[in-house]
Amino acid sequence: MTSSAMPRVQSCVASSPKYSNKRALVRWIRRWAPPGLIETGLSALNYIRPAPWEYVGEQWASQLSVRGWNVSSIVEMQRKTWDDYAHSLTGPCALGLNHEDPAGPYSGRLRDHNTLVSYAYALALCARHKERLSLLDWGGGMGHYYLLSQSVLPDTEIDYYCQDIPLLCQAGREMLPKAHFLHEPGECFGRPYDLVLASSSLWYEPDWHSLIDNLVASASPYLYVSRMIFVDRAPSYVAIQRPFGVGYKTEYLCWILNRSDFLNYVHKCSMKLVREFLISDAAHIHRAPEQGRYLGFLFRKT
Repeated sequence: MTSSAMPRVQSCVASSPKYSNKRALVRWIRRWAPPGLIETGLSALNYIRPAPWEYVGEQWASQLSVRGWNVSSIVEMQRKTWDDYAHSLTGPCALGLNHEDPAGPYSGRLRDHNTLVSYAYALALCARHKERLSLLDWGGGMGHYYLLSQSVLPDTEIDYYCQDIPLLCQAGREMLPKAHFLHEPGECFGRPYDLVLASSSLWYEPDWHSLIDNLVASASPYLYVSRMIFVDRAPSYVAIQRPFGVGYKTEYLCWILNRSDFLNYVHKCSMKLVREFLISDAAHIHRAPEQGRYLGFLFRKT
């Protein structure tokens, strides 16, 4: 086959030269610099400027003043990457995209690939022998998982419900008029769903036990909790995130849960673990008693 007859392949990279050059520099440093030197340098930076992730304590620090998620900068950044994200799902590219990455939808990071492929596995399992599937996306933002679900299962009708903060719900209604966006937490718990998804959202709830109770009650029969950092030895603790690097002008608290404590509680709610997913090592949390890993868990009611 001549070069002129070769099929054209869609480009999977949609990032600006500025971010491409920055990412290339980061890759070069990680490849050639000793890991210990990189870790020491990043740790030193955390004493100079506010750390992107920092240990707070073993209890939810309600006295801390944080802006949280309902801020305009989050919506603005997610609107900017929406078209590229949606377009990237239409072609043959690897699922290595992150809608929160200002460099573009295709990051090339295994963390992003593992996050989305793990979800695709869970979705496909839940949708077996179904022409229509009901999905609750707790903390689903503007509905990115709706687009992903349609891409993964194009022949299955997705009845999509998303619960999130008012600003993101309003943006989601504009982008996805056929989806259901609910900003009152109790609105979404009045009906069962084939799959309940909590991707990087459960850990922002101060009383995560009560939220698990509600999510389990709505799961009929599957619950998928993913993209959260878990530790193995230390007790569950609270950290503060400062996501300035992705353009979010805010900060928020989150739980870093002990894996065994989390699993034991969900099991007590009459849920059986179907599959555990290893996503990646996690970002370094300054002053934390133990560093963790991003994990995912798919449960089914017993």
